[in-house]
Amino acid sequence: MATKTIDDTSKTTPRETHVGTSLKPLNSEYGKVAPGWGTTPLMGFTMALFAVFLSIILEIYNSSVLLDGIPVSWD
Repeated sequence: MATKTIDDTSKTTPRETHVGTSLKPLNSEYGKVAPGWGTTPLMGFTMALFAVFLSIILEIYNSSVLLDGIPVSWD
């Protein structure tokens, strides 16, 4: 059986909070896009560095890269 609503008491309005009020200016430029490429090259450079970091970690885990004086045991 479906729930029957007699009046609009089940509908609530959002509460104003201090956090929401302080974060509202950060969302004021929603939908605006920077002209040109913006920060895309910086993001690409960061992703490339992260890929290099992950490949180094993988090579250490596979023992493809041996570090002098650091024993690696995964037992």
